Amino acid sequence: MAEPMSAEVLRRAAARRDAPERLLRVADAVLEGKFTWAEVASGATDHPLAVLLFTPKAHETLWPLLQQVAAELDAPPACDQPPGAGEPEDDFSHATVLRDSFDVTDERW
Repeated sequence: MAEPMSAEVLRRAAARRDAPERLLRVADAVLEGKFTWAEVASGATDHPLAVLLFTPKAHETLWPLLQQVAAELDAPPACDQPPGAGEPEDDFSHATVLRDSFDVTDERW
């Protein structure tokens, strides 16, 4: 599982609609150039907004969201599975779509 406090996890969590207010304030500070997500994740900044993410209250409110985002990052990408054995494919190779109504041998065309 990805580390809950990686820069990518923080960035994606801040972009969510359900992001906590303290994370949104940190995201605003990142956009203003006060520090980077990497600095926040590594603890390399002592900016008061960044320090808010490491308080006991943040562990209760923010870390479950960060763990959820980290799990989403680790999940394999969803892709369309090919039809399984015994499932018909929708290739329509047996159909004659528009062939009868669009006859090119007709003199009107």
